[in-house]
Amino acid sequence: MKKLLYLGFAFLIGCSQSKKKNSVETYSRQLIVYDLDSLVRTNNYELTKVEKDSSIAFIYKNLEDSTKNMVFDYSKYKEEIYFGPEQFELTEKEFLNSDINFDRYEPNEPIPDGMGNVLFNTHYGVLAFDNGWGMQFHYLTEENSKNLQLPLIFKIE
Repeated sequence: MKKLLYLGFAFLIGCSQSKKKNSVETYSRQLIVYDLDSLVRTNNYELTKVEKDSSIAFIYKNLEDSTKNMVFDYSKYKEEIYFGPEQFELTEKEFLNSDINFDRYEPNEPIPDGMGNVLFNTHYGVLAFDNGWGMQFHYLTEENSKNLQLPLIFKIE
């Protein structure tokens, strides 16, 4: 009888703890690449945003070439972005004010010829980043591609 009571108690505790599900959303993006101020190419991407308790993953899938897929992870508690082995820290809030405000992130440890600034917010994901060689990458929607004057980082700095 005692075992049944313990088993029933454990069952009730197990049922009362709800597991938080990951939030998954999908959007379309167009990558527009500039070399300094000259347009180089455009590519279509699918953005999958996976939100967990402590992080948000932004998975950019190139619809033509899977070797150009990119993943940016955002740590909610540290307010940092991770792109592969590189780590970016928040340096300026509301750096770019448009319909959606974007924050500016810079590498924790700048690497010569490494990736530079990232414009980002937690709802939209990455708006723009540069690779340190003058190449700038912009992930745009149909709406904001008409409202923003590109290239962003080249014009702002």
